[in-house]
Amino acid sequence: MKWEDVALSSSIIIVLTLLTPYLDKIGFSFWLKTVCGTAVLFSIIYIVLPKIKFLQKSVTKKVGWLSMISILIFVLILGDLIN
Repeated sequence: MKWEDVALSSSIIIVLTLLTPYLDKIGFSFWLKTVCGTAVLFSIIYIVLPKIKFLQKSVTKKVGWLSMISILIFVLILGDLIN
């Protein structure tokens, strides 16, 4: 497992948790929210993450899963505080 995998799953969690309520407040339709979320995710996956050198390093599965779970909990709590 690489740090890139951890960052990928974290970015998916962040985009789905925090971007959707923001787009609801603006008044975007379901299809436009889907297109925006997909565009943001693909830009993160194919443009941003491969360029960061630190994320290319290996990490043990235990540390990777613990990092993903802690980021999930933090983002869900932050999403509840924002809404």
